[in-house]
Amino acid sequence: MHFTREQRGARYAETRDSPFKRWLRARTTGPDGLLDLNALHSVAAEFGVDAAKHAHLNPGQQRMNVGNRLRRIVPENVYSVLPSLGKKVGSPLPCKPAEKPAAAPDVRWPFLQTASHKALLQLQAAAVGELRRRGVVRTGNAPLGDYAEHLFAKAFGWTLTANSAASYDAEDAHRRRYQIKARILTGNSAGERQLGVMRGLPQGTFDFLAAALFDCDFVVARAAIIPQAVVAARATHARHVNGWRFILDDAIWTIDGVRDVTDPLRSAAAIIDPDLGSERATPKGQLTS
Repeated sequence: MHFTREQRGARYAETRDSPFKRWLRARTTGPDGLLDLNALHSVAAEFGVDAAKHAHLNPGQQRMNVGNRLRRIVPENVYSVLPSLGKKVGSPLPCKPAEKPAAAPDVRWPFLQTASHKALLQLQAAAVGELRRRGVVRTGNAPLGDYAEHLFAKAFGWTLTANSAASYDAEDAHRRRYQIKARILTGNSAGERQLGVMRGLPQGTFDFLAAALFDCDFVVARAAIIPQAVVAARATHARHVNGWRFILDDAIWTIDGVRDVTDPLRSAAAIIDPDLGSERATPKGQLTS
């Protein structure tokens, strides 16, 4: 069947903002606004699709092929029903009301809507640079990982390793090694709780996983210190990235040996900036800055 350019354009306009495409974009778009192939492969694995068979294609073609497979098998209620805003015990709320479109402007910073692309990029770089100057982050990358490392080190007196250390991020006074991971929750979906890829997991390259979930304002929602054995028992191997994936779901906090450290991290955050703490944070005097 032949379609004219106008028919193709009309079909694209009809489907580009369909519930399924909005859901898939939200699950597979990285902080830089570009396609995150690791996230795409993760979503595919979640629904039993082998994305690795398309790895020889360019990113756009991978997304198209995987997306077509997912469209046929992902239940409509997964992407067409708005998530509940009812809060579970210990489970953080989404960053924004579910009925608010993902593309809606952030009304807290009205000047952002009129700033040029160049100005926004410069602003981001300047903000990360200032955080680095203050010692809150250690690199010029997206700040969440560095910020989480800073909070754990401040809360527990750990020593951060050199940035080149791939297997762990910090050591305590007893030379126990900690790999530190963090995620920001924007919709409280399962995929958002998948931490970054871990390598060398079976070899025991770290002793504990220190993990934190943040809301979109960088406030600590939940945090835990998890023994390596627990991580190894629940992680799954991802061949295409040659590493291990771990989902930080609420069940983790119920496992023997897992330590809930939400309050210590909130206390450390409150020292950096009171707005980053919470009413449950301990007084500043209990930690030294």
